[in-house]
Amino acid sequence: MAFGFFKKVQAADIIFHNGHIYTHDPDFPWADAVACQEGRITAVGDFEAMEQMQNEDTRIVDLNGKYLFPGFIDVHRSPVQKVFAGRFLDLSDCRDAGEICMRICSWAESHDDEVIFGYGYREDMEPSKEDLDGCCADRPILLLCTGGLGCAVNSAAEAIITETAEEECVEVVTVSYVLNLLVPFNFEEIEEAVAQETEDLCDKGITTVLNQQTPDYFEGLYQDSMIGLYNEGKLKQRFFGSLFLNRPLNPRGLLHTLMRRKTNCNEMGDMIQAKTLNLYLDEANCPMDFSQDALNQILLEVCDKGFDLFIEAIGQPDLEKTYQALELVRNKGYKNLITIASDCRLPEEMRQSLQHCDDVLVTWGTCPDASHPSAGSVHSVEEAISEMTMKAAAMIGMQDDLGMIEKGRIADFCVFEENPLKKDLRTFAKMHADMTVLDGQIVYDVDAEQVEEMYDIMSSMLL
Repeated sequence: MAFGFFKKVQAADIIFHNGHIYTHDPDFPWADAVACQEGRITAVGDFEAMEQMQNEDTRIVDLNGKYLFPGFIDVHRSPVQKVFAGRFLDLSDCRDAGEICMRICSWAESHDDEVIFGYGYREDMEPSKEDLDGCCADRPILLLCTGGLGCAVNSAAEAIITETAEEECVEVVTVSYVLNLLVPFNFEEIEEAVAQETEDLCDKGITTVLNQQTPDYFEGLYQDSMIGLYNEGKLKQRFFGSLFLNRPLNPRGLLHTLMRRKTNCNEMGDMIQAKTLNLYLDEANCPMDFSQDALNQILLEVCDKGFDLFIEAIGQPDLEKTYQALELVRNKGYKNLITIASDCRLPEEMRQSLQHCDDVLVTWGTCPDASHPSAGSVHSVEEAISEMTMKAAAMIGMQDDLGMIEKGRIADFCVFEENPLKKDLRTFAKMHADMTVLDGQIVYDVDAEQVEEMYDIMSSMLL
C-alpha cells in the first residue's frame, strides 16, 4: 500500500486579506490576500483559496481595503546621522583651524558638557593641542575627523588618556580607545533615540535600512542599540551597516575592522548585518591623495574577503577612477556585490572601452539627511517604489528575499490607507504608513497605538 499521496498543508501564522496587495510581479500585480509562516510568504492570491492554511492559531488580519506593498528599503540615507544630529559640535563646514577654534569657544560658553565633543573637521585642518588649550583648558576636548579615523585632543583630555593607558598597560592608543574612554554620549539617551527613530521609519513604511556615511563609532553605538532591541524582541527594521571610508587606508587594518564588525552581527542573520564597505570618493575635498593604485588595492583586498562595496563617486574623476577599479576586480574574477552611487555620468567613449561596465548596480548620489528615501532621479511614484523595493533589495544582496510579494520571500510589508501609486511624488513623500510588518510580525500598527493611547488617556482621567 502506498502512503503520502496527500501532503498536509502547513498552517499559516498570519494571513492578511481584504486589501489591495501590490506584488510587484508584472504577471500578477495585485492580490487579495497573502499568507505567512515562520517569517516567509507561503501563499499569495485569493483569501478563499487559503482556507486549508488556517487553524485556530492562525491570525487573520482584515486590511479593510487598504494597500499592502513590499516593505520599503532605504539605501540612500542615514538613520544613524539623524540620531546623533545636535548631540555634538558640528565642524563639517569649517574652512580652517581658526574657525574650528572659534566654534569650540562658542560651544564651551553655551554648553556645560563634561567632555566637549566635536565631529566633522577635515584632517588637513586639524587644530593643534595648544590651539585647543586656548579654547578651553579646564575641560577635555575631543574632536573626531570626518571619516572617524583621526582625532584631536587638548591637554586635559590627553592627561586622562595617558594616565588611564598607563594604568591599563595599553601600548597603542587608538581612536576607538579614546572615544570609549572619554565617552561623549549618554548611552541611555542614544538607546531611546534609536528606538524612536525605528518608530519614525515604520511611519514611512521602511522595513530595512542600509546606513551610509557615518563613522564607525557612531554606527557602532546605533548598532548596539539595535542588537538590544533584537534581544528584547522589539526590533522594527532590518539594519545593514556600512564602514565609511573617505581616504586611503592600509588594507590590513581596514580588513581587521570589517571582520570585527561582521563578526559582531553573525548571530543576527538577516536582521542586523555589517558586510559593506562604503567608499566615499571626493577628489576635490579628500584630505589626502586617493590614487588609482590605492583604490585598486583596497577593492582587491576587500573583494578577496567577500565584502560588498557601496562606492560614492562625487566628481567626474572619482567616477572614472571607480570604473577603472571595477574593471580590475572583475577581470580578476571577483563577483562581489558592487554599487556605484553618483550624480555624474560616465563618458560614452570610456563606457565602450570597458568590458564590465554594466556588471554593477548604479544609483544616484546618497543624501544622508534627506527627508524621504525616494529623493533622487525618479519621475513617478511607481518608479520610486521600484527603487525602494526591487532595486534596493539588489543593493543589499537580498534580491531573492525582499522587494516583491511572492511565495518563498521574506514577509516584510508596509500598509497604507490610500494607494501611493495614485499620488504625486511630493504627496507620496509625506504619506504615513498604517502598518509595517517585519518577518511576518506586525511591528507597527497605527490603529492599535491609537486605541492604546485612548485607553491611557481614559485611565489617567479615572485616576
